[in-house]
Amino acid sequence: MERERFQRILDHWHELVEMKSPFRFLFVDSLGEKLQTDFPHDVLEYKDLPLLKRFQRTAWKWVFVAQYVEKNMDCTCWFWWEWDVLPVQKDCFEFFRQRWTSSCRVMGYHVKDNKWGMRHRINGAAFYARDYWSYFAPSFDATRTFDTCKRFDPKTDRNCFVELNRWYCLIQHEISSSFPFALTPGLRLVHGIKDESLLEHMLGERKHFAVRSDIWRALRYRFKLLLTQLRLRKVQPPER
Repeated sequence: MERERFQRILDHWHELVEMKSPFRFLFVDSLGEKLQTDFPHDVLEYKDLPLLKRFQRTAWKWVFVAQYVEKNMDCTCWFWWEWDVLPVQKDCFEFFRQRWTSSCRVMGYHVKDNKWGMRHRINGAAFYARDYWSYFAPSFDATRTFDTCKRFDPKTDRNCFVELNRWYCLIQHEISSSFPFALTPGLRLVHGIKDESLLEHMLGERKHFAVRSDIWRALRYRFKLLLTQLRLRKVQPPER
């Protein structure tokens, strides 16, 4: 299912994304099921380490890619794409690329609640500096998800990361039964999709999801964050 969904995204890439800057896909093949595309790409063969939980397998794949990019790729930054990520505006990557700074180490969704112990971390599906592994390696802990290993202090580490929350939705941290998902004019990237309904919406008649204002989304998130802090919820374990 995951491979099929991403293959469909690749098949409709020109309809979903307008790329003005040079780019290259780097696919990690751990199942022997290669993705098909005419875009410039490389394939990294990878075998999962035995006896790892799902979130640990993802972390080790990320390490494998981060080390490879740092040693072999000539680029400013790279984006770690997971199967449940979808661009929802065609200028998504150009829009984000313009926000990258020379001092930036990572650019992505800044988690402000403590779901999965991720407060003040950048979620894993993010843009990383080419040499991010060297910077991150001292914080890596193989028993945890890689996106809960490195904490960024909003005051002292501000030059090291760029927060994309205004334009990037991490569904699990923003949406609940009381707050159904809705698109907004400023939203560029959605992470956490569970089925193909949003992809169908982007490729079809665009009738599956409501469109709300950016202010509506910001106020809703602030309210949800306040409720989380007041309830003092226990830290949830990482996804399996």
